[in-house]
Amino acid sequence: MILVTGATGNIGSHLVATLLDQDAPVRVLVRDANKARAAFGDSVDIVSGDLRDASSVSAALTGAERVFLNSPSPEGFFDLQRPLIDAAEAAGVEQLVRLSVLGAAPDATTSFGRGHFSLDEHLKASALSWTILQPNGFMQNLLSSAETIKAGAIYASAGDGHVSMIDARDIAEVAAAVLTTGGHTGESLVLTGGEAFTYGDAAAAFAAELGHDVHYVDTPPEVTRKNLLGFGLPAGQVEDILALFEIFRAGYASTVTPTVANVLGRAPRSLATFVHDYRGAFTDHA
Repeated sequence: MILVTGATGNIGSHLVATLLDQDAPVRVLVRDANKARAAFGDSVDIVSGDLRDASSVSAALTGAERVFLNSPSPEGFFDLQRPLIDAAEAAGVEQLVRLSVLGAAPDATTSFGRGHFSLDEHLKASALSWTILQPNGFMQNLLSSAETIKAGAIYASAGDGHVSMIDARDIAEVAAAVLTTGGHTGESLVLTGGEAFTYGDAAAAFAAELGHDVHYVDTPPEVTRKNLLGFGLPAGQVEDILALFEIFRAGYASTVTPTVANVLGRAPRSLATFVHDYRGAFTDHA
């Protein structure tokens, strides 16, 4: 049995679908059982609860041989994920695959980078067989700009920095490969797309697919801060976004690794493929 947390998110939903295509037995730990049932039907074992509830974690781990651990990264997510790592160790889980981030470090400029580093180290110190996935920024994050892209613009504070964004579906398929083969034990896999591109390149890709002009607007950080706070985002999350844009601007997220190709035997999905596949999100006409 493979337990998947974060099963209804961008990565988790595709991971579950990929595992089911491979006839792997899947259990999901979800807060909304109805949402999971609507997504997966009766093909998965559904445990209702969350990572904060020790009883639901215990129920989800019963009989699980492998675990995929993922959750949102709000303030305090170290304390959210750590108990599951400890419970998985106590339950004798064979392998735990954890979603971290590229650049996780004790001195990372983002709070989530520091938090992921702490969780990675906690997992490494356990008796579990582990694999850590460290992806770069997700192409799916561009979905948050869908409305402005429809209107002809992408706004970001990333300058002309190149970023090797990865499609979340590729992350899911790498996770599935690791979970079903038991390989890459004790490895941290850095996952990127097959090329590094700028937000200007992304705007051009949208323009080519959608058939109308899309421009990149390099927005001053102080304007981005004001806008994001105005949308109701927590101040800490806003500062993390600005720090991430600074990483992009400086070119620190431009590294391209062959990991996806090595694991899956094919190239990562391209930006053009992502834009085409999600075309309906960026236009009023699918």
